[in-house]
Amino acid sequence: MYQLSELQKYLKRINAGHLLDVATGEGDFLLFLLESFSSFDSATGLDINPGNIKTAREKVGRQKVDLIQGNVRKLPFEDNYFDTITVSNSLHHFENPLKSIQSMLRVLVPGGLLIINEMINEHLNAAQQAHFEYHSLKAEIDTATGGYHRRIYNKDEIMELVRECSLEPAVLVVSEDPPIIYSREKLWQFFHKFDDFISNATHLPNGLEFEQRAQTIKEMIETNGLQKPPQIGILAYKD
Repeated sequence: MYQLSELQKYLKRINAGHLLDVATGEGDFLLFLLESFSSFDSATGLDINPGNIKTAREKVGRQKVDLIQGNVRKLPFEDNYFDTITVSNSLHHFENPLKSIQSMLRVLVPGGLLIINEMINEHLNAAQQAHFEYHSLKAEIDTATGGYHRRIYNKDEIMELVRECSLEPAVLVVSEDPPIIYSREKLWQFFHKFDDFISNATHLPNGLEFEQRAQTIKEMIETNGLQKPPQIGILAYKD
């Protein structure tokens, strides 16, 4: 679950109107949005993965939300359709993030609000560095198996993407750090999923290297705990 109290302070002042959350995933950020905006007229979540859509439906429960399968580069909506569009921790999954943002802007009304929330790889403590190394390894394996997944951006890289789309951020929020995970039970659950993921990569040309790096990362986590990197929230209005 997202813990973005500073971003939430801004959202509580905003009527989202017709809301689109792109790359909804399993619905955690969409649920955060529904609980944070002062109000909204409609809400739509879009994801390319049907399994994610099913999980997101279970999470949002009875709330009136449309969840559809679709590609960010080919959004199945008319021009100037949504009042607010959001995307969270997904830019680093887009092979061409610039065109992806431009696609979102196509279906955003003039004067509409675009919100980008993304992890950044700066000023990391030891627990966050462990998460960064885990994420970087996962990105390499995802790419090696035919997907697209790059390391997370730094702040300047994200700001440059936004400005290349002729947007000027109106609000910039860096979230507070979530608690460091030390609990043996939670770490055991994380390691179990991590091991399953690595076991499916042993057949790859760099499988042995991936296993060795995974062991080093687990040792880092056992020593320092695990904490997600800082997240930056960018609110920008379309001209």
